[in-house]
Amino acid sequence: MIELEQLKQLIAFATHGTLSKAAEELYISQPALSRSIQKLEKTLGVELFDRKKNKMELNENGKTVIQYAKKILNLVDEMEEKVNKNNQVQNNFSIGSCAPAPLWDMISLFGRFYPEKYILHKIENNLQLFEKLKNDSYQMIILSKPIDNPEFFCIKYKTEQLFLSVPLQHPLAKKKEIYFSDITDDRMLLFNPIGIWKDVVLEKMPNMNFLIQSDRIIYQELAEMQNLLHFRSNFTLERENNFKNNISIPIADKEARMTFYCVCKKNIKNEIEKLFDSFSKDS
Repeated sequence: MIELEQLKQLIAFATHGTLSKAAEELYISQPALSRSIQKLEKTLGVELFDRKKNKMELNENGKTVIQYAKKILNLVDEMEEKVNKNNQVQNNFSIGSCAPAPLWDMISLFGRFYPEKYILHKIENNLQLFEKLKNDSYQMIILSKPIDNPEFFCIKYKTEQLFLSVPLQHPLAKKKEIYFSDITDDRMLLFNPIGIWKDVVLEKMPNMNFLIQSDRIIYQELAEMQNLLHFRSNFTLERENNFKNNISIPIADKEARMTFYCVCKKNIKNEIEKLFDSFSKDS
């Protein structure tokens, strides 16, 4: 069976032209991307590339698959948007966020104040979130910057501070604070998705070899068993303790601190007033 992720990977290759650049964009290793594409070829029963020494190019089969892949992924996006709209009934509430940690926290708050509501949620960038709030795909969004628009209600939520989780025997463990430039290890563990933090991490650590893991349990096992550096934040530290052999040290760069804002249309504000009132009580 063809997987959507394989189609995304093939499109990434077509966009960037090389496996290495596509793998970097997708946050996976080049061998993993190569294996995935080979699996797609095996599933389809055809070769998608003309392979030459140190070079791969899409053949006619590959170009055909690209055309259909784009149509399929567009249809999936349309389906998700339609389903979200259809599900915005009385007991459903749709939230979009630019980062995962404030979204986890927000879902927990909704469970406390509105246990009858079922929360639909997704992580997207600021621009996508605001456009979908305007067309009612979302009822509330969490952005990394405030919105100054009379049609919308905007309230400051919380600030997330990045920490570096460091094994106690690591040279950095003695520091009271750390800068991105202090991190000189050749590899680091990274949980996916990280939303808007991806832009920060790539800009500040362009040469880091990130080991990407999307399974939370496996991520925690790798972090603890292999003594790999990884990020934490005040959000995650409130939910989970440090590993017994690790210490979390705040990252001092200004980019490692991000304030989030909740935004909704004004006609939705009264529906979730208790939620917004809790922000001032917690601050």
